Amino acid sequence: MPSISGLVSRVLRRPRSTEMAGAALAPPGQFDGWFNTLAMSVDKHTPIPTRLVNIALDSIRLIANGIPFDDLLQRKNMQEWITIWPGEHYLLLAALMQTLRPRRVIEIGTDTGMSSLVMHKFLPPDGKLTTFDIRPWKTVDETVFEEADFKGGTLEQRLVDLSNPTEFEKHRAMLEETDFFFIDAPKDNVFEYKLLELFKGLRFKQPPILLYDDTKLPSMLKFWHELKSPKLDLTCFGHWSGTGLVEWQGA
Repeated sequence: MPSISGLVSRVLRRPRSTEMAGAALAPPGQFDGWFNTLAMSVDKHTPIPTRLVNIALDSIRLIANGIPFDDLLQRKNMQEWITIWPGEHYLLLAALMQTLRPRRVIEIGTDTGMSSLVMHKFLPPDGKLTTFDIRPWKTVDETVFEEADFKGGTLEQRLVDLSNPTEFEKHRAMLEETDFFFIDAPKDNVFEYKLLELFKGLRFKQPPILLYDDTKLPSMLKFWHELKSPKLDLTCFGHWSGTGLVEWQGA
């Protein structure tokens, strides 16, 4: 695996900096967990993403007024830090579900299922959530899912790599009717670009909202910076490692 300084130089297309690779990247204290993130300055004027700003303001107000997670916190393996805000994105996800009231939600990257359960809890009555991964939820040691979660037909996991054009095409109808995507994929400088190209061939019934996780990781900076659809950096109100809200407009 390349060093952090190597990743930085690849993303920014600049020579490695000994300063950046040295003490500046050392953790400043004792933490439960940490990894390096980077920030990039905005170097061009873009129109204010009015729709995204309004969505964000409405969602932040909901969080400030209180969103209950009591039942979720009773789950086996559920982490109490899902209630941390700002810093974590779980309350933001819950608020976005209440603000947008999406009928169809797709999550790309299941992991333990915490994000899935949060979004599912706050879906409208006719809402459905599909979470995609290549790893079955039952094989994840710290999963928060239970068999009963999938009985009602409003939550499902599909074991599919959506960066594969053949698999993507099989799910075209579902993708094109989706209102909200939460994209928490590998961030490997490959998957996100493949998915983006495939998205360009979709004909959405209405422009969906996308939420990207970990947009401050070295491997995500260039991708986020070059994304042409209206976008809003919500890191201060979401995940400390980067949260990006996007109104899809075909690029």
